[in-house]
Order: sequence, then structure tokens, then C-alpha cells
Amino acid sequence: IRGESPTWCPRSKSVMGSPGPYGSGAIRINTLTHVLCVLIGCSSGQLIGSASASVFSGEEQFEDYGEGEDVDYTPSSPCPDDDARTNGFSDLGSSLPSSAGQTPLKMCHLYNSDMLDVYCSQCYKKVNLLNDLEARLNNLRANSPNRKISSTAFGRQLFQHNHSAFSSSQGSTEDLFRDSIDSCDVDITEKVSYLEKKVTELENDSLANGDLKCKLKQGNTQLVHRVHELEEQLKDQESRADQTLEEETHRHRETYCKMERDKNTDIELLSNRVQQLEEENGEMKLNVCKLKSQTEKLDQEKQRMTDRLEDTSLRLKDEMDLYRKMMDKLWQNRHEFQKEREAMQELIEDLRRELEHLQLFKLGSEAGQGAGLSEYNAKTREIEMEHEVKRLKQENFKLRDQNDDLNSQILSLSLYEAKNLFACHTKAQSLAAEIDNASRDELVDALKEQECVNLRLRQYMDKIILAILDHNPSILEIKSTS
Repeated sequence: IRGESPTWCPRSKSVMGSPGPYGSGAIRINTLTHVLCVLIGCSSGQLIGSASASVFSGEEQFEDYGEGEDVDYTPSSPCPDDDARTNGFSDLGSSLPSSAGQTPLKMCHLYNSDMLDVYCSQCYKKVNLLNDLEARLNNLRANSPNRKISSTAFGRQLFQHNHSAFSSSQGSTEDLFRDSIDSCDVDITEKVSYLEKKVTELENDSLANGDLKCKLKQGNTQLVHRVHELEEQLKDQESRADQTLEEETHRHRETYCKMERDKNTDIELLSNRVQQLEEENGEMKLNVCKLKSQTEKLDQEKQRMTDRLEDTSLRLKDEMDLYRKMMDKLWQNRHEFQKEREAMQELIEDLRRELEHLQLFKLGSEAGQGAGLSEYNAKTREIEMEHEVKRLKQENFKLRDQNDDLNSQILSLSLYEAKNLFACHTKAQSLAAEIDNASRDELVDALKEQECVNLRLRQYMDKIILAILDHNPSILEIKSTS
């Protein structure tokens, strides 16, 4: 068959379909073709030559397309999945007896029989269909994105296996072809239909894989462009981040230097302030000692001032008692003066009436005697009486004036003394509180002011006493009561 004999793979999972351990369905077509050639009966030399050619051509084919790993595949370890699909061919070598007496002449006679011609004419269409499937598989294998073919060692193992199987079944070839022609036809038909389905599935998978590959290439191209863009963006971001980091570092360094300068300045200021406060504290301690001594002195002065104030208060009380007594005497003198005035008025009226009576009596007794002399004496007496009346009126006026002056003085003195008493009482009440809170200078000023008030009061009392002594000394006389 075109100078090539396909090899049989006993460990493949299927004759055609999804890739087995060696990745492609072409091995299965070559193996099936080789078995058909063995069945249809070529000469032993042709069979061995075709098998050798198939193996070596398979080796070349494996070397051309092989990308998979080398597998140490031995016939002694059959695949458990291949028993159902290859039972028609695997039982051939095992069921035939090994007859060493079978010669090549018998094989040639068997190959030239009519039965072989009938079998080849019946299988011709199947072989053509297998060739078509092989071409389609070669196309798929050439365009397959995931093709995997075994290495040269796998082809050599297949050759040794096929050669041993052929040698063991050489003595019983006649019985083999008689018993298995019918079964091979049915089995080949089933396998061909199965291969057609698998080829169709492989074509669909190839188209789907091609579309998927195109989509993946487009997606990969887009992803590559996207990766390049992202790399450029990453580089830009890194450059900006480095620049920002440098700027932030420079800014933080400047801020740190500024904070250090401010801290040093604050430390110096605080140190100077602490030193100043320590000096002020020392001065305050000295001042506290001085103030304590001054406070003690002021306490002593306060005690003396308190004693003097008590003495002054006693003296003021005595003066007020004396003032009351003098006011009582003044009211008594005024009452007596009023009585004397009334008595003086009555005396003046009596003298005036007596003068009139004397004038009338004189005129009546001396009627006619010494009219001129009596008239002169009467006029002289009248003039004297008038002078006396005038003098008495003047004294009356003077007494009234003095009385008014005394009344006004008494009133003013009463008001002034009332104010002084109220002020002294208020000062006496608040003196203790003021002494507690007042300073030494304030206490001295208050004492001086009180002394001035007492001096003025004493002078005023002296003036009143002198005025009373000038006008009516009898007021000041102390009358003894029997």
C-alpha cells in the first residue's frame, strides 16, 4: 500500500479519536493499515520489507512531527482500555499454535489463493476510505495546535513487536484467514465508522481550537499592549513617586530644621525665664523676710494705735459729757437771759410810767413857780431818761444779737458734733477691720487725722468757753446745791 506499512500500537486507547499517550491519531491509521496488509497476504519478504519500510518511514514521520516525550513502551504491558477495541487482532497471535514446520512456500501458496483475492476485492473500498481518513488525519496533524508524536524508540519497539507477532503466527496463517475473514470485515467496518466520527470530531475540535487560538492571540496582543501601557504608567508613577518622595523628604528636612531652631530658641528663652524667676524668687524670699519684720512692727504699732484710740475715745467721751453739760448750762442761761430781758422790759415800762407820773406831779405842784426852771429840769430829766431808754434799747439789741449768735453757734455746734460723733462711731466700728487690712502709712494718716479733729474740737470748745466768759461768766459757775 504505497510502499508504506502501518504499524499496530497495542497500547493505544482507540484506533482513531482523541490522542493517546503519543498524542495523535495518525499512528493508529498506520497500525491498522499494517494489520490489513498482513491479513490480505503479501509475501513474507514483501511483508517484512513493507513492515521495515513502514517502521522506518514511521520513524521519519515521528522525527518530523514528534514533540512529545520518549516513552519506554513494551508489549508486555498492554493498556487495559485497548482490550475491547483490539481483541480481533490481539487474539491472532495467541490462538495460533507455533509450528516451526510452516515454510515460506506454504505462505506463498496461501497468498496466491482465490480467497485472498476475494478478501482484497471486498476490502478495497475500505482501504480507500482508510487512505482518505489518513490524508485528513495528516492534514489535522499538520494543523493541530497540540500535536504530540512519540520518538524513534517507539517506532523500533513497534517494529520488534510486529515482527515477533508475525513470526509466532507464521505456522498457522491458513487457519487464521479462514476463521477471521468474516470477523475482520465486520470489525473493520465498525472501526472505519468509528474513525469517521473521530475524524469529524477532530476537525471540529481543530476549527474550534483555531478560532480559540485566534481569539487568544488577539486577547494576548491586547494584553501585551495593555501590559506595555501599564508598564509605562508604572514607570511614570515610579518617577512621580520618586520626585514626590524627594520633595517630601526635602520639605520634611526643612521642617525638621525649623522645628529644631524653634526648639533651641524656646529652650534658651525658657532657660532665661527660669533664671529670671529664680532671681525673682530669691528677691521675694528676702522681701518676705522684710515684710515679716515689718508686719511684726506694724502689729506693735497697731497695738499702740489701738491703745491711743481707746484713750482718744475715752477723752472724746469725756468731752461729749462736758459738751452736754455746757449745752445744758447754755439753755439755762438762755432761759435766765430771757427772764432778765422780760424783767428789764418791765423795769423800763415802770420807769417810763414813773417818769410820766413825776412829770405830771411836778407840773401840778409847781404850777406857777419857776416855770422856766422846772421846765428846764423836766427837760433835763426827760433827756436823761431818753438816754437811758436808748442805752437800754442798745443793750437789748446787743443781747438779742448775742442770743442769735449763740443760737446759731449752738445749732452749728450741734450739727458739727453730731457729724463728728457719727463719723467717730463709724470709724470706731470699722477701725478694727481697717487696722487689719491697712498699712502702716494708712494707720499713721488716720491717727493724725483723728488728732486734728480732736484739736479742732478742743479749740472750738475753748472759743465757746471764752465767749461765755466774756458775755456771761456766771454761766460757767458751778452752783453748790445745799
